Amino acid sequence: MEKVVVKANAKINLTLDVIGKREDGYHLLDMVMHSVGIYDEITIKKNYENNIKVSCDNNSIEIDEMNSAFKAAKLIMEEKEFSGVDIHINKTIPIGAGMAGGSADAAAVIVGINELFNLNMSLEEMKSIALKIGADVPFCIEGGCVRATGIGEKMEKLPIMDLNLLIIKPDESISTAFVYKNLILSELANRPDNNGFIKAMNNNLDEMVKTMGNVLESVTASKVSFINEIKKDMINGKAKISMMTGSGTAVFGIFESISELKDCYESLRFKYNEIFVTKTERGGVYIESRD
Repeated sequence: MEKVVVKANAKINLTLDVIGKREDGYHLLDMVMHSVGIYDEITIKKNYENNIKVSCDNNSIEIDEMNSAFKAAKLIMEEKEFSGVDIHINKTIPIGAGMAGGSADAAAVIVGINELFNLNMSLEEMKSIALKIGADVPFCIEGGCVRATGIGEKMEKLPIMDLNLLIIKPDESISTAFVYKNLILSELANRPDNNGFIKAMNNNLDEMVKTMGNVLESVTASKVSFINEIKKDMINGKAKISMMTGSGTAVFGIFESISELKDCYESLRFKYNEIFVTKTERGGVYIESRD
């Protein structure tokens, strides 16, 4: 086997609360994440040069040592022996969206290199490497629906949901570091009720949406005007709820019916450049092909 092609799904935050801050500066979170049907495709080839090369079909992506896919390969190379890899990323997950695009790519590389070189790493071993890259990379390996606490590394599996989604990424992006730096814990608003969400999920959509919220939204929306405009457009298009995911800037809407979702999409598809009709799904990382 010389090459594997790996698919890795994006995620959205159905809830996101910040409940404190550690002495080391990391924020303590309580949030529900769910995989969605938008994914990047990563091709990993043996190169026999004992190095790591990254390329991408999107020129705005850094392909040096700061790239999360590069970091993942380097961490494995430091612990295991393999001949080197060429990594090519086909981007579909929007960039700077709060949808774990970089984390998904890292997760794909960990699973792909394990497969390509028969490293026989267990799931827990792969997740241990993933956590060194970012708190949501272990989630991206497994996918599904989880309640994540701590800095995002403590995960409780929840039932997979079946939600109709419209996701819009405005042209503007924002630094995650900027959002957290400007978050004032004592002034948080629109806090979610995570316990209430878990009780209502898959049982009562109307009750579930009442429990949802993202405390980072106010910080991002104060800098990116399109956040509130997109939310308004989706609500006017009969979304049950519309809110930002992660630190932004992507916004999603949940629709009760496919027909209402498609009508909203048709009304907005010429207004926004990056717009996706999708669903929640099992997600995670999958080997698409082996050659």
